[in-house]
Amino acid sequence: MLTPIKAIRAKCLECSSGQPSEVRKCDIPECPLLPYRFGKNPNRTGIGKKNGLFGRKTSAELTKTN
Repeated sequence: MLTPIKAIRAKCLECSSGQPSEVRKCDIPECPLLPYRFGKNPNRTGIGKKNGLFGRKTSAELTKTN
């Protein structure tokens, strides 16, 4: 069984004749699936990524001098 996001991605691929490049180029503004066409939920961007990688300092932050 597909997750809802993966089902949306599958529908977008079906609509674009199975061509991922056509999914990227999709320009149907009235399509409610448009923001989800890459298989990601755009509303969750950045969730769980406070202070770099889940609260851990990145290598750039560790080497940075004060």
